[in-house]
Amino acid sequence: MRKFVFIAAWLGLVLCCHAQQFTKKDVKKVTTGFISAVKAGQLGGSLYFFDPRYVAEQHDDFLEGRTDQFVEEFLSGNDEEGVTFITPKWDHIKSMKVKKTFCDVERDDIYADVQVVMDDGVKYVVRLRLRVTDSGDLRFIGAVG
Repeated sequence: MRKFVFIAAWLGLVLCCHAQQFTKKDVKKVTTGFISAVKAGQLGGSLYFFDPRYVAEQHDDFLEGRTDQFVEEFLSGNDEEGVTFITPKWDHIKSMKVKKTFCDVERDDIYADVQVVMDDGVKYVVRLRLRVTDSGDLRFIGAVG
């Protein structure tokens, strides 16, 4: 009986730790960290902000380690009129700013809307999706394939 109580208590503690609730503030913190890395030209360092499984599948396998392309395609979006699809060159991004965050971990609906301003004045907003990883961290994900 003691073993059962111990195992149940330990399992409860483990599940509680993995069920950590994230807030909009946490989403903004991760997003601003990613933005800082990109703006500093630390594209390799920006990979830290992505789900490791997503990096392995998209960056390592599909894109064969082309970090510039991985980050630029992740930051792609439509211009303000919704007419032109933009895939920015990271070194032509003038600024990025978090406009809105949303966090509903229970529904797996976590995102940050980021306004990107290019050095030629083009502006657009891209929705960056996040999820809680297997290790309990909040990280970015994107399209696969």
